[in-house]
Amino acid sequence: MGKIFKAVPIYNLNQCLFFHPNQNKLNDQTNQTTIIHFGLQKMEATCKILNTLKENEIGLSTTIMDKLQLPLGVDYEISVQNDGMIIGPFIGLLVAETQAELKEKIIYHTRIIKQYPFVKGVIVLFAWEGIDQKTNMITGYIYNPTSQKWENGIIPFPAVVVKKQMILSTKRQRYLKSLYGSRFFNSAYINKWKMHNLLSLNEDILPHLPKTFLYEEPLDILKYLKKFQTVYVKPLSGLKGRGVEKFIVEPNKFCVKFRKNTENLAIEFFSEKDLLNYVETKFISKKYIIQEGLNIEIEKNHLIDFRIVLIKDQSGQWQDVGMVGKKGVEESVVSNLSSGGKVEPAISLLSTAFQLSEPEVVNTRKKMSEVAISVAKEIDKYETICNFGIDIALDKNHHIWLIEVNHISPNNNMFSLIGDDDTVTKIRDASIFYAKYLAGFPKVNRNEQSK
Repeated sequence: MGKIFKAVPIYNLNQCLFFHPNQNKLNDQTNQTTIIHFGLQKMEATCKILNTLKENEIGLSTTIMDKLQLPLGVDYEISVQNDGMIIGPFIGLLVAETQAELKEKIIYHTRIIKQYPFVKGVIVLFAWEGIDQKTNMITGYIYNPTSQKWENGIIPFPAVVVKKQMILSTKRQRYLKSLYGSRFFNSAYINKWKMHNLLSLNEDILPHLPKTFLYEEPLDILKYLKKFQTVYVKPLSGLKGRGVEKFIVEPNKFCVKFRKNTENLAIEFFSEKDLLNYVETKFISKKYIIQEGLNIEIEKNHLIDFRIVLIKDQSGQWQDVGMVGKKGVEESVVSNLSSGGKVEPAISLLSTAFQLSEPEVVNTRKKMSEVAISVAKEIDKYETICNFGIDIALDKNHHIWLIEVNHISPNNNMFSLIGDDDTVTKIRDASIFYAKYLAGFPKVNRNEQSK
């Protein structure tokens, strides 16, 4: 609805929800029985008019207040649904394993001061250790908008849980998924091989995927190297370009390029046997993929690709909020910033590096966005994630290739390096606004708000 209410306890032995006479949309429910939802709790109530209430207040009989345990002094919204009314939003941020860790992390969650006026409701910061599965209660820190501080308290389970920058065991994730389904999000981990197989099922995405194979034995690299002349070997779970090696067939030899510390290194092998010995000792874990080499060294000896950032908004839709260009250092096998790469404005890089006209740049940018959003929608069928950093490249024929899908804390601060702080802010705020949507409070247009 978009209107803000304070919750007021009304002494009444019956289960009642009270409205001011001028609360038109809510008055449609007068003398009707409805179901009140607060977090995972729900309770039947009869809707009544109470003239002594202010227009910005809703009254709840003490029996309901005691059962639902709504914090007072909070700015609430009410969402009228087919199965009742949701009081909220009620959002949980799971940020730590233990209560001690949680206490230390509070200082890193001050951005809520700027976010709260747009989110409202109850926001609780908690650790896994603070969950009481027997009572369905959480001991954590509840944001107080009046004092603008996190205050220690005990509260029922929220309506939605956002996992933020922490590791959670599979067993614990299953527990939360059993309670919340898609309303427990940012919990997914998809390795590169699983991601490739998942995306390969989509016929529209398939042409944009480099040929990819699971590494099982040293001969695999030799086989695909002979087939493609250049292959990349990447860790299944690698981040920031770490552990990536490039294998190249050259006249009478094989060359392996990689980055170590801050240096780009190359090793040459003059026989298949020597190459296989190297592979056998280097890739012992066998947790790697082999990927065909792409012709994306558009500027001599410099890899060029692009990072598109997608966020889920408060309408539950994917938004392409920006794209930056990345140029690897000379002879580097990756373009990552952590490996010395540079960030450039995407549009100017498309224009200069690929010699595209302005209409061609606009058309190419549009197509890149369409590919990225198709990828996000495909993953939506399996997991709930609200933020992707999707790395995309163009080859010399301007074909679009999907390089990587970053879904575990993607480094989106690179936008600040080109002076685009507004995009950085949008990305940082994405999860809390998407959580509001999942909690039952989608963004509505002004016409709907005024009804």
